[in-house]
Amino acid sequence: MQSPFKVYLMGIGGVGMGALAGLFREAGLEVSGSESGPVYPPMSNLLEEISARIYIGYDPQNIVREDPDLVIVGNVIRRDNPEILYVLSARKPYLSFPEALYGYFIRGRKSLVVAGTHGKTTTSALLGYALEGLGTDPVFLVGGLLRDRGRNFRYGEGPYIVLEGDEYDTAFFDKRPKFVHYAPYGAILTSVEFDHADIYPDLDTLRGAFSDFLSLIPPEGVLLYFADDPEVSALAANFSGRRLGYGRRGDLRLLRREVSAHPLGQKITYLFRGEEGSFFVPLVGEHNALNALAVFGLLRELGLASEDIKKALATFPGTKRRQEILLEEPFVVVDDFAHHPTAVRVTIEAFREIWPARRLLACFEPRTNTSRRKIFEKDYVESLSLADVALLKTPPQLEKVPPEERIDLGQVAKELRGRGVEALAFSQPEEMLATLKRIVSPGDIVLFMSNGPFDHLPVRLVEEVDKS
Repeated sequence: MQSPFKVYLMGIGGVGMGALAGLFREAGLEVSGSESGPVYPPMSNLLEEISARIYIGYDPQNIVREDPDLVIVGNVIRRDNPEILYVLSARKPYLSFPEALYGYFIRGRKSLVVAGTHGKTTTSALLGYALEGLGTDPVFLVGGLLRDRGRNFRYGEGPYIVLEGDEYDTAFFDKRPKFVHYAPYGAILTSVEFDHADIYPDLDTLRGAFSDFLSLIPPEGVLLYFADDPEVSALAANFSGRRLGYGRRGDLRLLRREVSAHPLGQKITYLFRGEEGSFFVPLVGEHNALNALAVFGLLRELGLASEDIKKALATFPGTKRRQEILLEEPFVVVDDFAHHPTAVRVTIEAFREIWPARRLLACFEPRTNTSRRKIFEKDYVESLSLADVALLKTPPQLEKVPPEERIDLGQVAKELRGRGVEALAFSQPEEMLATLKRIVSPGDIVLFMSNGPFDHLPVRLVEEVDKS
């Protein structure tokens, strides 16, 4: 595929699109793009750092002014977008985000893809970071910004590219999952649970998407799969290539964990092909121990040395908005991306394990297309009942969900109170912040969980402490 000189990205403010813009920029191209509204930190900082020109509002004149050689169309762009209407009428070359990734960065490299309902961002970031530390000079593009650099991409000249394998659709003109474009040589499959109700009508359809993904791995490639999950194991059983199960059972077995608050993280002891070993990873929770074990196993299968891998994993800086501790004193403030009921549960469990004697306040915003619906209402009650206090906030654009399908946060709060959890539902962020300031006490853990900015409440709470 011939390299363009100028690229224009529609939806450039998204985490993935911004990272793709960064890869193109690092490859020496001129980059510009558009967004529907203002771009906020951290993506605004990243785009400024790479000198991308950003247009606010979709207007054909933006593309006329830039005259790009190639337009990249994000999956937030609908068929009636004025810019895409111009692109089509003017016959400008265009590609979807995954097509551009394949054509300009995956082709010619061994693609290592992390897929699954949970854990994709942390696992792929850990894999990319470790490969960098091991001197392989990888390319990577993941869904969270690494805390040590404020970037979620890296452009290298080495043989590997690490990608977060998203099962969401590709573009308005291609409804296949993004990850079918990623030509996996190696893959990690972490979990399979129902999600993305706006795309997948049922679990069977979602299973089919993951099955299609696994079928793309070549015979000489390798699959790491979570052997404790029956859904994952069933999919892996139909995979005819080289595969390695990890978990409490499987070929790479988690034997025990030793958690630590200082330094924050855990020592993981494993059994692999009759050999017992251990390593430290600065992440908390059994789910992250399993994620780290999967990365360790894949790197071993790629022929890298155990001791070198362990050293690389031990220095992982973490990613923004994944168990990110914004404040430690006088109380702990954590910002996390958890939104699926399972992710909410394991995130609460992780911090319970680290600080078992502390009161935990779970602040939750069900913001995804699926979590805004009643589908998981009972599951959220189960997950949030692990907290001492639950503060629930009405998500934006809830009115777009039909009334009979909407999650009822008032009902969730009522059921939580019936289980002995102090629970309140809020329609306005200011009310929630005021309540938090009133009830939080020294030593508490305040855990924010949302796949969106949560009205910047985590940062605003920290700022209130700094003022006092």
